[in-house]
Amino acid sequence: MDTRFLESVIIVAELGSVAAAARQQGLTAAAISQRLKTLETELGVVLFRRNGKTVQPTAECSRLLPHARKMVAQAALLSGALDEDNLAGTLKIGAISTVMTSLLPLTLKHLRQVAPLLVPEIYPGTSVNLHDRISSQELDVIVAIAPPFERSKSLEARNLRSEPLMLMTPASVKPVGDNDFAAIAGILAQMPYIRYDPSSWGGRLAEQFLARHNMVPQLFCTIDSQETMARMVHEGLGVSLVPDWMRVYDTGLDLNWHRVAGDDFNRNIDLVYPGVSPKAPLIAAFCQAITNIHDQLLPSGGNG
Repeated sequence: MDTRFLESVIIVAELGSVAAAARQQGLTAAAISQRLKTLETELGVVLFRRNGKTVQPTAECSRLLPHARKMVAQAALLSGALDEDNLAGTLKIGAISTVMTSLLPLTLKHLRQVAPLLVPEIYPGTSVNLHDRISSQELDVIVAIAPPFERSKSLEARNLRSEPLMLMTPASVKPVGDNDFAAIAGILAQMPYIRYDPSSWGGRLAEQFLARHNMVPQLFCTIDSQETMARMVHEGLGVSLVPDWMRVYDTGLDLNWHRVAGDDFNRNIDLVYPGVSPKAPLIAAFCQAITNIHDQLLPSGGNG
């Protein structure tokens, strides 16, 4: 059985279109259809049913897909074993917004120097979405917040940084001592509160901190874009509780940062990737590059 044909089945199932799969594989739609027909004849089952311009995998195809993915991955591993230093090919990278705007551009610049034949495909998303996509093998590696549950055993994770919870204020607000809860409560009582969306894993930490210390700030708005929150604080619209992520690059904003909690409220940013992958050398190169960039921007190894 030709694993290239199995790869076509996988891509057609993921994209729901023979034409889209043909474009991705650099083949004609007729060639993809012939591959599917060959496999259907060999296996004695129907793999897809047409629904207008799209195709839907049959029940038999859905049962086949996990095994097909394993066979394609193992075949790629055999090829890769012949040249472990080969850093050519496409790498699908997912990242949360704060990583997209801070570490990722410099990481890609570094990768272009050390692995010029590596072609990154970048997919922004929330941590929830990115974990779903890495679990379903749609992405090769993600940079996302550690989830509040145990990951699949098929995935590996490496901590990139641990970000303490901080009170972000305009520069006009004088710094307070670490964990000075009275001063923090005073600031939150006096100024409007820009809330980090509690439906996100990072925003949940801020809500837990407020609940533990019985603080009920005057809500101005709720948002899940920390870059926008920082701009709003810079403009004097309020204050916010966010992880200490901005210090990895220069924002040019006039802000003060106040440490408000211990390590139990840290937001952990992890590199997550499959334990077994045909793109293991590419994943390793990316993880090393982003780690190097992070350590250069924070030479002390600190996380804020």
